[in-house]
Amino acid sequence: MGPAAPRRAAGGTREGSIAMHTRTPGMSVALGSCAAVVGLGLLAPAPALADTAQQDLRVAQWSLDAVGAAEAWERTEGAGVTVAVLDTGVDDTHPDLADKVTVGTDYTGQDLAPGDEHYGHRGTMLAGIIAANGHGREHSGGVMGVAPAANILSVRVAPEAGDPQAGDPAARADALAQGVRYAVNQGAQVIALPAGEGAGASDAEQQAVTFAVEHGVVVVAPGGDGGGPGPEYPGGYDGVLAVGAVSEGGQLTASSSRQESIALTAPGAAVPTVAAGGGYTEADGTAAAAAFAAGAAALVRAEFPQLRPEQVTEAIVSGARPAAGTQGQPGHGAGLLNVPGALAAAEDAAQDVPPFDPALAEEADGGLPVPAWTLWAGGGVLVLGLLVAGVLAVRRSMANPYGLPPREEAPAPEPEAPSRRGAHRAARSRK
Repeated sequence: MGPAAPRRAAGGTREGSIAMHTRTPGMSVALGSCAAVVGLGLLAPAPALADTAQQDLRVAQWSLDAVGAAEAWERTEGAGVTVAVLDTGVDDTHPDLADKVTVGTDYTGQDLAPGDEHYGHRGTMLAGIIAANGHGREHSGGVMGVAPAANILSVRVAPEAGDPQAGDPAARADALAQGVRYAVNQGAQVIALPAGEGAGASDAEQQAVTFAVEHGVVVVAPGGDGGGPGPEYPGGYDGVLAVGAVSEGGQLTASSSRQESIALTAPGAAVPTVAAGGGYTEADGTAAAAAFAAGAAALVRAEFPQLRPEQVTEAIVSGARPAAGTQGQPGHGAGLLNVPGALAAAEDAAQDVPPFDPALAEEADGGLPVPAWTLWAGGGVLVLGLLVAGVLAVRRSMANPYGLPPREEAPAPEPEAPSRRGAHRAARSRK
């Protein structure tokens, strides 16, 4: 796909929209109340469940408690669902993301890979919020994501903030649009878009989002970190679930956008998550909040695959829990993400939607001009018509439309009498 008219640095993020305080596995991880034990969890296996005093070595995650993720895991953990993370790349070597990350195409024009200095810092943090699965025995070390059994497709559409080799933003203006279409074609059921840079809308990006929704994909995006009431993209596109950020106390963060397109809020301040290269960090901003909503969408898709994208987003919004005193305030939307509430709302919606095979639905969405049953019916009529035509042809070949008498068979010719010379020779031979 050739580059579109340069309008924005597609997929780029405002520097500082996600704060990072990275710890390496050899350091103590001072996140939450369990800072004294996290380092041990990274260096030694966790006790077995049979031990009398099971010790939880995972990082304390107030954000998971805030959205009710553990309660939702009693029902589903998102198995079978792929979430595409469109950002700066995802480090597939982190132990909390082991065996669940597929590194896809890089649309930035850079030749970088996991392990490079300017690769995957933001994207890895978001992937951890969505689908980290801890590590060690019984996954008792590290951090967990909202949908710990979901898979991640990494699509690199933006360079890291401050990367001196990022190049001209105009050269990657269509990276986000290409990344969205690529994720759809790779079978992602949920797409998490990156934070924008406050630039205007792009027709190519809107068309790509519409393409994704029409193909059954839920698209989630940060509401924006400009702090103002004006629209910010990609959260402002039609068909996108835009998410605002709140702190641990439930207050809207200072930088979170106050635009009307914000559908709901999620944790977006000092959120514990994984860091590229192995360690742990904290993430801030609406990109982190959108990752929580993407994880919730993965849980809903895993449990109710028959729901269309608009039904999934409606369930997530209607299941939100309004905070006291925030109703009607710009930037809060329907309230704080509540994953069990989203699943309950999705269950109500699914009662009126018969289950179906997602693969068959994808084929139907792929452009069949008529329903599949009409093709089967037409094929049956064609076969029946051929059989009838064959029977009529046979009967016509055996018919006598003019009433002619049956043909008489000619009598068999009598044998010729032997000539005299022959008879004479026969008599002499008898003698």
